[in-house]
Amino acid sequence: MLSVNSLSGGKTSSYIAANYPADVNVFALVCMDDHNANGGSTTLKVDAKIRQMVNDKLQKYCSHQREFVATAEDPIIIKTMFDLEQIIGAEIIWVRGEGFNYTSFGKSMLPNQKHRWCTSMFKIKPIFELLYMYFSLPCKMRIGYRADEAHRVKTFKDTYVFSDRCDFAYEWESHSKAYKAKRLKETESYLSGYDRGLSLPHIHRWTEIPFRIGEFPLVEDGIVQSNVQKYWQPFEKKGLIEFPEDSNCQFCFWKRVQQLRKNWERQPGIMGCAAVVEAMLDSTLLSKMSLLDVKEIAPQLDLFQMDGGGCQGGYCTN
Repeated sequence: MLSVNSLSGGKTSSYIAANYPADVNVFALVCMDDHNANGGSTTLKVDAKIRQMVNDKLQKYCSHQREFVATAEDPIIIKTMFDLEQIIGAEIIWVRGEGFNYTSFGKSMLPNQKHRWCTSMFKIKPIFELLYMYFSLPCKMRIGYRADEAHRVKTFKDTYVFSDRCDFAYEWESHSKAYKAKRLKETESYLSGYDRGLSLPHIHRWTEIPFRIGEFPLVEDGIVQSNVQKYWQPFEKKGLIEFPEDSNCQFCFWKRVQQLRKNWERQPGIMGCAAVVEAMLDSTLLSKMSLLDVKEIAPQLDLFQMDGGGCQGGYCTN
């Protein structure tokens, strides 16, 4: 069975890549569809050269997606993944889903703690598509859960629900307008040529298939955060690799408000673009305030290791 290391760009998943070789190392980059997201970064300036490097990596398996413009993650993660590839001496496959802007405008609301569709859309879907189209399923997938966060194993999901075919709704014309409206609302997509009821829409048919068998080597071997930090210290001192202070999306709703406020200073372009999306959709990522409200909060000088946010959707890794 195919073995897969799911990488996020953080120290923990990178530790797995360096110490537990697999058949496939895959990294899903969360993208944004706005070049303004590159403005003002204090970590890495995403210029034309870097954009080309990223597009070259994505082109191999994600040529069906849009051109890479910017990322919702700390841009330093781009350098991290290139450095990690040199350290482990094995290819890291890059994949991406739809950009945050494009996907958000197609939804009725932004992702939040009750509607956590972002991880599935931006991380899991492109990884699933890669393995489904180019490799084999189910696979053995190693996830970066440490022994000091073993509780996350309980939320791990080993199946995936996807649309495997579309059918014509031949019975369509025999139903009432109310039924048709209900079905169109329930169906995620339908024939683009559907016009005033003159054409039959396509209805997606969904199926749940075995996706992966979870492996948690750090939990089994008793590896905790201090072990991971100690392992990477020599590499960082020699300048062989640099990790982002705050991994995953910079405006993630799982992050503490103080961390989001700090990210306004470190990544104003990314945070500003996300704030624009909030304003245009009249929606917010957080339940009680907008990102612009977060910007007005007085910065906390020391976050005491509060950086990051662990996704509770059963997929994300740190």
